[in-house]
Amino acid sequence: MKLSIVSLLLFVCYTIQADEIEFGKLRPIDLETKECAFEKDAAALIMFDKGNSWFVRDDNGFVLRFDRHIRIKIFKEAGFDYGEIEIPLFIGKDDRENVKDIEAFTFNIEDGAIKKYALDNENVFKEDINEYWYAKKFAMPQLKEGSIIDVKYSVYSPFYDYLQDWEFQSDIPTLYSEYKVNMIPFYSYRYRLQGASKMDHFKSYEKSGFERTFAGIPFKDMVYEFGLKNVPSFKDEEFISSRNDYLKKIDFQLAEVNYPSGYKKQLMESWPALADELLDSPAFGKYIKKAEKWGKKNLAHLNNKPAHERMEEVLNYMKSTYAWNGYTGKYRQRTFKEFNDKLTGNSANINLFAIGALNSIGIKASPVIISTRSNGKVTDSFPYASLFNYVIILVDVDGKKQLVDATQPLCPNNLIPAKCINGKGFVVEEESEAWVNISNRSPSMEELNLSIHLNVDENEMTGRCLAKSTGYMALSDRKSYRADKKEFEDGLSDELSIVDGIKPVNLLDNKTPFKYSFDFTGSIDQIDNQLIVAPFADLTVKDNPFKQENRSLPIDLVYLKANRLIATIGIPEGYRVDELPAKQNLMTDNVAFSYSAVVHNNQIQVVAIYKFKKITYDAKAYKELKNFMKEVTSKVNAKIILTKVDEGVAAL
Repeated sequence: MKLSIVSLLLFVCYTIQADEIEFGKLRPIDLETKECAFEKDAAALIMFDKGNSWFVRDDNGFVLRFDRHIRIKIFKEAGFDYGEIEIPLFIGKDDRENVKDIEAFTFNIEDGAIKKYALDNENVFKEDINEYWYAKKFAMPQLKEGSIIDVKYSVYSPFYDYLQDWEFQSDIPTLYSEYKVNMIPFYSYRYRLQGASKMDHFKSYEKSGFERTFAGIPFKDMVYEFGLKNVPSFKDEEFISSRNDYLKKIDFQLAEVNYPSGYKKQLMESWPALADELLDSPAFGKYIKKAEKWGKKNLAHLNNKPAHERMEEVLNYMKSTYAWNGYTGKYRQRTFKEFNDKLTGNSANINLFAIGALNSIGIKASPVIISTRSNGKVTDSFPYASLFNYVIILVDVDGKKQLVDATQPLCPNNLIPAKCINGKGFVVEEESEAWVNISNRSPSMEELNLSIHLNVDENEMTGRCLAKSTGYMALSDRKSYRADKKEFEDGLSDELSIVDGIKPVNLLDNKTPFKYSFDFTGSIDQIDNQLIVAPFADLTVKDNPFKQENRSLPIDLVYLKANRLIATIGIPEGYRVDELPAKQNLMTDNVAFSYSAVVHNNQIQVVAIYKFKKITYDAKAYKELKNFMKEVTSKVNAKIILTKVDEGVAAL
């Protein structure tokens, strides 16, 4: 059997000569290493990380066993977090993964000698994460600067269709990472390598020793070894789609099952084959058909309405009747009957149901499987079903196609959740090879309109703010406000006191911008005979969000963003404007900024507008964006100076 190589990357492979590694026994290099040679500020270093997946016999055939051995050197106290070990384990419908043979040691140098502390298995705990995952967790004993931790364990999985993937890269640098997979002739997998143009170590060979037999068929394992050395830490940069899109890693997908009888079951031939498989599934296509049958009985009264109204009615019905339980997936979680009895289910329960309901009233709707932002982007080069974790809806209304989602009541029907804006999605139709780009070009804006009164005698600023947000910013504000009103208020300002709380105007009307108002008070800075006033109080951006010195990854803002700030400040009697920030206009292909401050009718009017013209930028644009926001934050926080008028001068 051959392991199919599906990659556009050319491997230049050579063998790494490495010391023999034995669990629980240190090598000279482990003791001698005082820092990472290629990342000298690293708090810890993975000396090596080795994984091995292989098939072991059980009563029903085979289970997948995954062995891992990792050794980490701690340099600084900040590296102690890497002594907290967590092993995630999957829970299926009828079975689950289990971890066995957990062993771990901490090595310290004490009084010139090596002291070895063993993990007490009584300190290994189980933590339930959700109905699909649980974890085994433990903390390494006696950690201190200079500690070396040595950990090994084995995971047994009945899910042969999910061969363990491998990440060569971590949040700390790695001297050497190696993954070995042992293949048997009954299962064929394809793999996809990401983030590396070559392997430092790649080798394939037939395993030595005695043959194994299954169903009377003798065989030997084919072994594939993948290794990378001197892997830098992954810098979890701001404004990226997902770390999963950039980590150096290798993913596997089951492609074929070869039965002892000679029958072969192809699991991954093409995109049309994947579409047909999904449409034939009781948890996908057949579920849609049941919803369509239900819709013909229960939604016939909508048939005389215009197409757009019919679509709106169905989406609003789904959002008001059924509750999303927080779980995502491309397959429905509950049966059709269970979903309608409980009125709650995962994202696929809701969106697949909505597709059937829309089709029942003459609205063409198709499922689009996607990968959410946290899950990483997908590519049309590899028909890997496992890469998709969500389904949204492609509707065709009066010849106009639109992507919609029915899971979130506060999300307007013209938007899909921001987590879904992630490259492109595969349209699931018969014999389909169609893809759709997932984007939203509508700008999202936040506007603050301030009226400020300066009470000099009380050394106090009082004011009123009328706030408005649109698009994804409105959705975010509505969700935050409903989740925790107090936290939403506290997040507006560190310096101002909000009087009597925020007053929302249209909290639940998601078709309109989110509007709210509040009154506030704050102190005035007075130096001698001058008032120093921040025109936008403490309600604007203070820190540059682009903090890195250098950038290697693209910048992904998710959606178009804009901000408008307007302030009207009454000039106190007996004061004149001594200093106003200068007018400014900045316009490029990437960004725009305008600022003006003028005196009119004994008032100061200040207006600042800044926006990003693109959703994604190449890494080379990072310096421009950083300088742009440096200018914006400086300008919108610039102070206005008012000086007390000399009484003698005033009399003249």
